[in-house]
Order: sequence, then structure tokens, then C-alpha cells
Amino acid sequence: MIDLVLQPGMSATARPVATIPDCAARDLRFPFAIDVREACRFDALAVDRRRLACDDVLFRGDQPFAMMYAVRFGSLKSSRPDHRGQPHITAFHMSGDLLGLDAIYTGRHASTMCALEDCEVWELPYGRLLEAMHNSAPLMQRFHSALSHEIVREQAVALYANMNGAERLASLLLDLSSQYIERGYSGRRFRLRMSRADIGNYLGLTIETISRLLGRFRNEGWIALHKREIELLDYERLKSLLISAPTGLESHQGVLSHP
Repeated sequence: MIDLVLQPGMSATARPVATIPDCAARDLRFPFAIDVREACRFDALAVDRRRLACDDVLFRGDQPFAMMYAVRFGSLKSSRPDHRGQPHITAFHMSGDLLGLDAIYTGRHASTMCALEDCEVWELPYGRLLEAMHNSAPLMQRFHSALSHEIVREQAVALYANMNGAERLASLLLDLSSQYIERGYSGRRFRLRMSRADIGNYLGLTIETISRLLGRFRNEGWIALHKREIELLDYERLKSLLISAPTGLESHQGVLSHP
């Protein structure tokens, strides 16, 4: 088994798969170990590679489902309308994520997917992916892992309802740290690809509360922050927030309600 994590800066061009070294999937940082030959199955299945600029929409809610999308590089956000009809961010996605899973049941996308920065995704026809999985147990296992990951993600978001603002923000920062580590990057120092407004929307907090909490975390020495560059200085203190009870009404100020 070969871990598909390479050093930053390696590139791959869009060309047909001829041999394993020519496979662009070498640079796809999956959030799990995967054999290079199995990764190259994605490269062979892809009918197109789409480049997205910041704020470009990959697909919209209620759009008919035909493709799965594998994120080769970049970050995206998914959103659905809340009870007021306003977009509510439901997840952030990065390289290695498989997008479009929410459309399998109904045949239509349940969310809108938008790029947070320059991205490249592989278009994978769902029918071809199913056929390939019948011939590849490892590929089927990876697909089931992606489904399981989405379930775990949604369960984690549901827990936000029982958290105060500081706990929600700490949970997001630690989750991002874990995702970067899984992909072979530093989990201590990374760039926040989303805006504070997006963070607030996702966590159900006002942008003022996000700014105040980031300032508090920085003043306490738990993080270092320069614009969107963040460094987690005290993992244990951030983790301890997740097992501590809310300390009063102040910790709930700025919390927005979502259905």
C-alpha cells in the first residue's frame, strides 16, 4: 500500500493515463491512504477537469444529478436555503473530497456548491463510477468511506446546537487541523480559506461574534492569527473547550437560530 501524499509543489498535467507515473491522481490528496493504481482509476473515469475561480458555482440545488466530483485542489463550500430562504453553509470541502453524494437519493442536488478559491475538480459520471466499483473492491471501499465521512460530518454539525460560540469555533478549527493532517499538510499552521462571514454562517454565529472569539483565542495564547493565516498554539486548551459546559449567557451571545 502506497500513501498518496506527495510533497507540496508537485504538479500534474491533464493528459491520458498511460503509466502510473503519468497519472494525475498522484497529486490528489485523499483523506485516507489509497493505492496509486486505485487512485488512477479516478483519473481514468474522469470525463473532464473543470477549473473554478473564486465564487464560481459547480452545481446548484435542485439541479439534476449526473456527475460526482472529486476535488483535485482548492476549497469549496456547500449551502442550502434556511427557513427564511437565505443560504446556510452546511460544509466546507477540500482536496480529495468527493462531491455530489447528497444527490444520489433523489436524483437532484440538495445543495449548491461554490468555490472558495481557485479549484480544479474531476467530473466522474455516476454510472461509470458504479460500474468501476463492481470491478474494484478497494474503489468501492473508498466510496463507502466517503459516504460514511459525510454522515459523520453531518452528525458533528448537529452537535453545534448544544455548544456555545467558543466551543463551535474551537470544534471547527480542530476539525480543519485534522483534515489538513490527513492530507499530509501541517495541522498546526494553515490558511482559513473561508471568510469570517462564511465561518459565522456555518456555525450559526454573527460575524461580530466570530471576530470577538478569534480575538479572545489570540489574547489567551491559544492561536496566532494574521489575516487568514492561523496557527494553533494550544491544542489541549482548544480541545478542553469541547468538554466544558457553557459558562453563562455571555457565551451564547451572537448565536443565530437555524432550523
